[in-house]
Amino acid sequence: MVRSFFMLLLLGILIPLQMEEKLESSRSPAAEDETKYGWKITFEDEFEDRDRAIARGTPSNCFDMKPQCLIQYWTQKECRPEYHTQLKNLNKCNWRVYDLYNWMDFDAPEGQGINALNPSQVEVKDGNLYLYASRSSTPSSQLDCKRKFYDPEAGWENFSKKCPILSGGINSKTHENQGQKVGFAQEYGRFEVRAILPGGPGTWPAHWLLPDIEPDKNSAGQGCGWPFSGEIDIMEMWADQEGKKYKGGLITGDCDQNIAGNKGGYGKSNTITTNYHTYSAEWTPNYVKFIFDDEVIETVYKDDLIRSKYHESDGTNYSADELEERFKHPARIPNHPFFWILNTTIERAAGKKKKYQPDLDNFKTTNHIIDYVRTYKRCTAEDDPKKCIKFRDKDTVYNYNTNKGETASVEINAFPSPQLSGRDMTARITSHQYCGKVQFSIVALTGQIVGVDVVQGAGEGAKRGHLYEGILGENETKEIVFRTDNLAAGMYLVTAWFEKCGPTGAGEGNHVFKVVVI
Repeated sequence: MVRSFFMLLLLGILIPLQMEEKLESSRSPAAEDETKYGWKITFEDEFEDRDRAIARGTPSNCFDMKPQCLIQYWTQKECRPEYHTQLKNLNKCNWRVYDLYNWMDFDAPEGQGINALNPSQVEVKDGNLYLYASRSSTPSSQLDCKRKFYDPEAGWENFSKKCPILSGGINSKTHENQGQKVGFAQEYGRFEVRAILPGGPGTWPAHWLLPDIEPDKNSAGQGCGWPFSGEIDIMEMWADQEGKKYKGGLITGDCDQNIAGNKGGYGKSNTITTNYHTYSAEWTPNYVKFIFDDEVIETVYKDDLIRSKYHESDGTNYSADELEERFKHPARIPNHPFFWILNTTIERAAGKKKKYQPDLDNFKTTNHIIDYVRTYKRCTAEDDPKKCIKFRDKDTVYNYNTNKGETASVEINAFPSPQLSGRDMTARITSHQYCGKVQFSIVALTGQIVGVDVVQGAGEGAKRGHLYEGILGENETKEIVFRTDNLAAGMYLVTAWFEKCGPTGAGEGNHVFKVVVI
């Protein structure tokens, strides 16, 4: 039965696979995207303490300069003296610190904000950057958060920042510090952060990129600004994702049409808030690729159609279908230098997120721990190969679900494991609903299950030829490492057959597979 099922199934995928191959060929990297020589580091901060960093070659003045604080998004001042000790190990040639009402707390009514970005919540110690979120020491009777006022220090209108929750944030936008041009921005490249993310009610950590300057103008010669000039979100995680997944994506738009939208994908792990993971984006003139550890979670290509999220109404009452078509636009890949932003926000979590609201009176400090930040650019044939790194990112080859509309679904990822020698492969299966019976297997194109030696993650099912057989809980992930020594070179399917899924067991007989090449 399994054999006949797969033979029928394979007949149904031959044409889609051919179409996929055509799509992939049309997506082949252009000359300006070529990365076959690898990548070389152009910027890094390992967040070592002052003495260790200086011993490794960082100029001492990068730590001796006075830290610069942003009291508005566009206005910097020397940070107040009480923060200088806190920031002594921060490399001021790389970073500025936020000291303002947190603009990401956008849904708060005036006077009722909850979060300000504050230098007290930024610290470099033990080889890491810590971006804390903590309950403010300001008494509740004296709180004054998100009230508009004229700020004589900024010389402009500002928002008050005596908020119940304080959190940390820094950016690398180019600026001057004591007459020296500092900061960092780069057009195109690979941008990478290794971090442990904070969890808990209201949490919203982010690693992202924005334009260092605003060069874009529309046809009338007016500046475009955000969001039309672009934003690259390497990682954003919200409390309602419960520390199990995050989103990476590109915001892109059309300045003349005044529309912009975003497209991205999700990285998933049950250890995002407990273990270090690497969050990356590879940005070239023709695509932006988002990578979780060594797994590609999404690629946004130039001219991909994107549904607009940011647009003004033209007064027409569109149907849902008309609205979908009216506000689609081709993705534009940004073509100007971007700078780094690393921050933690605590949001109100109102409306549908009310379950995840923070307890402002009993808020417990959270830790956003960043091991390093690195930026690379592509190597060429002229570069020393010893200084060029070749990453082993694994793109999804093909994913198929015979019943996408069911109440249950399973995602499969399979790729050669860079951590293990030989030709071992790693396969992960994640169920998004409880499933009472799941069989995870390697299948030849003849339709027969192929037995392999399981190195790690074997269950009882391995005795009957399956990689795994058993129950999968909601959002549970199984990871299996297996050897491919006994497999002839060719194409195989990593498959999952799952039954008795969802609250009513409606996810019966769904089948998911991924094509892999040995």
